[in-house]
Amino acid sequence: MSETPDHPEQAEEFDLAAFMADFEKRMSSLRGEARSVRHLVDATSVRIVSEGGEVAVTTSIAGALVDVEFLPPATSLTPLEQAALVVRTYEEAAGAARDRTQDIVAGFVDESARTRELARRLVHEARERKQAPER
Repeated sequence: MSETPDHPEQAEEFDLAAFMADFEKRMSSLRGEARSVRHLVDATSVRIVSEGGEVAVTTSIAGALVDVEFLPPATSLTPLEQAALVVRTYEEAAGAARDRTQDIVAGFVDESARTRELARRLVHEARERKQAPER
């Protein structure tokens, strides 16, 4: 004997095509919003000099290694010490780049959120004025 009810409730079908269309629309909108700050992200780099001034490492804001500069104090180090110092300094520069990226993105997101809130408030006020009886 079946335990299925005589009239099972129809589960609402998930419309994957509509979901993906909406997702792509939202992603396109986000890409459009990000376009205005992309040049800042691409143009920004981080240069860190090791504590003893032996090595300077430059990374892109995304943390990619851009440049390694051996400064005069590096001549007193062995190649292995220099390599270790480059790695440590790179890790510091990459961390600083991540922090800077978060600051840039946070500022952009905050500005975008303020703009959306202002737009919502203006629309709300316009609706209230429209619905208010004429005096």
